[in-house]
Amino acid sequence: MLTYLRIRDLALVEDASIEPAAGLVAFTGETGAGKSIILGGLDLVIGRRAALDQVRAGAREAVVEALFDIADRHDVRALLAAEGIETGGPELLVRRRITARGSRAYVNDNLVTVATLDRLGASLVDMVGQHESQTLLSATAQLELLDAAGELTALRGDVEVAWDQAASLHREFTELRADDRDRAQRAGYLRFQLEEIRSAELDPAEEVERAAERQRLRHADELSSAAAEALATLYEAENSASALVARAEAAITTIGTLDAGADLPAAGLQEARWGIEEMGRALQVYRDTVHSDPSRLEVVEARLAEIDALRRKYGDTVTEVLDRAEQAEMELASIENRDEELNRLADAARAAVRSYDAVAQRLGAARRIAAEALQSRITEELQELGMEGAIFVARLSAEQRDTGSGLPPGATRSGYEGVEFQLAANPGEPEGPLSRVASGGEMSRVLLALKLAAIASVPSQTLVFDEIDAGIGGGRVAERLADRLGRLGVAHQVLVVTHLPQIAARADTQVRVSKVTLDERTTVQMTTLDQIGRVDELARMLGGTDATEGLREHAREMLKRDD
Repeated sequence: MLTYLRIRDLALVEDASIEPAAGLVAFTGETGAGKSIILGGLDLVIGRRAALDQVRAGAREAVVEALFDIADRHDVRALLAAEGIETGGPELLVRRRITARGSRAYVNDNLVTVATLDRLGASLVDMVGQHESQTLLSATAQLELLDAAGELTALRGDVEVAWDQAASLHREFTELRADDRDRAQRAGYLRFQLEEIRSAELDPAEEVERAAERQRLRHADELSSAAAEALATLYEAENSASALVARAEAAITTIGTLDAGADLPAAGLQEARWGIEEMGRALQVYRDTVHSDPSRLEVVEARLAEIDALRRKYGDTVTEVLDRAEQAEMELASIENRDEELNRLADAARAAVRSYDAVAQRLGAARRIAAEALQSRITEELQELGMEGAIFVARLSAEQRDTGSGLPPGATRSGYEGVEFQLAANPGEPEGPLSRVASGGEMSRVLLALKLAAIASVPSQTLVFDEIDAGIGGGRVAERLADRLGRLGVAHQVLVVTHLPQIAARADTQVRVSKVTLDERTTVQMTTLDQIGRVDELARMLGGTDATEGLREHAREMLKRDD
């Protein structure tokens, strides 16, 4: 809902502001008072194109600011979130600045494109009359109005859910099938990796063992020579350590035999001899096992090269190489199960299409009934509003185009049907699209009737009617129009520019637009009228410039009747 509007230096407006309340707000004033400038300012904050010559003479820029209450507008909040704009509260500030060099648009002080502002404005305000109506000229909005009038919103939601599920499954199936060639190449590569690693029969401990064996084989002659030398020195030579220790042990034994008082540790010498003999036997075994073997060395070198090559390709260690083999095996199993997954997705996609078709067919049947009812209702309303002989048509159509979603041709997220609102404004004329055959006043009355038909199912927004009373002089038709605008004001904020006192009297708030001359400059002002001001303004509307006391009394009676 629009809660504040300020216009500065736009055309004849120097600085004017209003705080429109909820319900029906009537803008009145003499012809040429500047009401169209006020609507033009509102046009700018909802994204309409700005003309650079709109800046007031002598001013550097024109600025229009509007504050909206969006506390209950989840759709607007979602749109803002998609644009990366934070609301931070229940209010939304929109500003449009126009200079000789161009215009800038801001939403909550975020610079936005005019295209973004236009999308946002379409959700906040629907302006119809001499200006185009977002609702009446948009095929999407027309279909939403039909569904709202027919109370089909929930069923349409089921169609949208079914569409999303079917389209998602089709997309997943298509992507999986499109990957066939890549998957086949990947599977071949994985099989090669597995064969290369598995055939090597790796063991994490083997690399250390083979490295040690290679070291022995490379130095076999040196090792054998060193073992022989150590063996001879310790055990086999004539003057080996073992022989010398044995002679020393025998001499000490003689001392002990001849001198009972000698205290020599012969046992330690004996243990030394045993240790030397044990080392000697070990050296004999080692010497016999160490020998040069070029063929074996070649085998070991080749095995270590094989292990090293696998490590360079698949991991820093043998353990990592073996882990890579396990990963490749699992990935290959997944790829090899592709056909099974494709079949599962294909079955699920077909089932989803059947579900979509069933619910979309139900929606289509309900729409045909709703369209007939809406045609009858709107035609009756238009004739009640002074368009005698007018015929309204909600023409359903089905597009036979493939959306690439895997669903039947003509299927869309909103069902199989589209709708076009058409009008035969006068008896004997053929029906045609509203944009081509309806005048501003007729468009306003069609929108009024449509909004009333869908009043319980569409989000509350600000509706602006200009020229809705065109061609209506007063009387019963004016009363009917005022009554319907009042009823619409219960669910929406309705701003209406009118010359009819019946509508002004029915309004919850009345704003007088007037031209005044200050310091030899003409400016447009907006004044929210109190009860006395409303009586005076209604009297003027009833009788022109000569507002007699009788006309004022009539105005008071009108206001009482509409309280």
